[in-house]
Amino acid sequence: MTVFAMASDGVRIGIHELGDPGGQPVLMIHGFSSNAQRNWIDSHWSESLAERGLRGIAMDLRGHGDSDRPSTGYDVPRFLDDVDAVLVQLGLDEPPGAIGYSMGARLLWRHAGTRPNAFRALVLGGLPAGDPFQRFDVDLAHRALQGDAEPGPMESFIVDLAGIFPEHDPATLVTLAGEVSHTLFDPSVAPPQMPTLLMTGDKDRRADDTRELLPMLPDGRFEEIPGRNHVNAPTSGHFRRTASAFLAEQLG
Repeated sequence: MTVFAMASDGVRIGIHELGDPGGQPVLMIHGFSSNAQRNWIDSHWSESLAERGLRGIAMDLRGHGDSDRPSTGYDVPRFLDDVDAVLVQLGLDEPPGAIGYSMGARLLWRHAGTRPNAFRALVLGGLPAGDPFQRFDVDLAHRALQGDAEPGPMESFIVDLAGIFPEHDPATLVTLAGEVSHTLFDPSVAPPQMPTLLMTGDKDRRADDTRELLPMLPDGRFEEIPGRNHVNAPTSGHFRRTASAFLAEQLG
């Protein structure tokens, strides 16, 4: 059953539970064009979390999954506020752990760096050292989506991702990517201070520079996800087990 947190602008943010209901809480944030169901639930994260006594709390980003899909309102500060709204809704006694993948990992890096007491430990998967949206032309992407223009490489990648799952509206996701690109990800600005595990597929060409982030982290480590690329890494049992073990250790 989906429950909802209310964002500051009235957008409803869907929340799903998985793992051990009585375990240590872990917020989970999926990647662009995915959702909690696809990224975490269908990929069997529940079993790995439960084995380690962890309670997964997976949110759908605005524009995705069961969350509302406004026509605009996808700037980075709103996504940060959405995480705050979910944490308030949960009413936890102490800060949880968190897992993010791709766009969700960038969001958690930014959130943890500017709100240092929000989380006790992080697992960030598929996180590039730069911003994949920096060469993204949203107008060209919208025209390409309608068949009126030939997209460039980044626009083609975003348009393809936006249409990959039938439950999503591709035009909304293209708009989302365009608004997010107005605030490019700069990992050197307020990196997370808590224990952080970085994991990237060894075949991931979208985040093959993740190791470059390690010197920015006071307590960071990196581990590859064998045999996985940027799209299928969340389905990896190695990713699930390693991430769950790390967070169980950190959350005690």
